[in-house]
Amino acid sequence: MADMQIAVIVGSLRKESLNRHLADAIVKMAPSNVTFQFVEIGNLPLYNQDDDERQAESVRKLKAEIYQSDAVLFVAP
Repeated sequence: MADMQIAVIVGSLRKESLNRHLADAIVKMAPSNVTFQFVEIGNLPLYNQDDDERQAESVRKLKAEIYQSDAVLFVAP
């Protein structure tokens, strides 16, 4: 089976978030050929369509991490 890279977006920023614990459990249960990249969302600005032409660095970084992945896993309430 080919290697797979999964971007993980946890929808809660709380340090002891249940969603974070669930995401960590999923990572531990995954096959060895699957790797996970936790994508940071805490530093994203509020969306403003006027900024689409000059996106913040944090937005460009998030997009690049997702683009480099084979799949995205959302773990949110």
